[in-house]
Amino acid sequence: MSIAPETRARIDALLQQHRVVLFMKGTRQQPQCGFSAATANVLNELLPDYHTVNVLEDMDLREGIKQYGNWPTIPQLYIGGELVGGADIVRQMYASGELQQALGLPPPDRTPPTITITDKAADAIRAGMQENPGMALHLQIGPDRNAGFQLAPAGASDIVSEANGLGIHLDPASAQRARGIKIDWVETVQGAGLSLSYPGSTGH
Repeated sequence: MSIAPETRARIDALLQQHRVVLFMKGTRQQPQCGFSAATANVLNELLPDYHTVNVLEDMDLREGIKQYGNWPTIPQLYIGGELVGGADIVRQMYASGELQQALGLPPPDRTPPTITITDKAADAIRAGMQENPGMALHLQIGPDRNAGFQLAPAGASDIVSEANGLGIHLDPASAQRARGIKIDWVETVQGAGLSLSYPGSTGH
């Protein structure tokens, strides 16, 4: 099925008007799928402003953009009229610094942050990793200091901090926010889990 000429013209016009265009499900403020949210979060780290197109509001664009760049899924990021790719590619390029380069930005600081992991937290992490062989511990810290741990395969461009015999894998923005943090294991009425505290704070 070929793209309708009027739809192609609309996409051409969008790419000519805006240097950075993200075709996504939902909006930058309210993404409607996890992949769109992850891609928007990466761009939010790097750019104060970029253009988004909510394909859920326009079925012609939703199907047309897949044919336009011969890319079957949403989201899709375009820079300077060229298709960059979807969520996984954007995250990989962000971690390696290729995305910053494509946007004309300075490369990320890849200095591993100094992190402290208590013995109790280290024991809990090791126990979890023994149940998931071959996985690495990833820590992601958002702009609001909302942190999440995940066991996933190591990425070639991960920034890795060593603490208490463990490697913590981070993306460039999380690495900056992780400087000086302490990871502990806490038990509360809500349950037990890893806890982060930041320099100058009593806890998180």
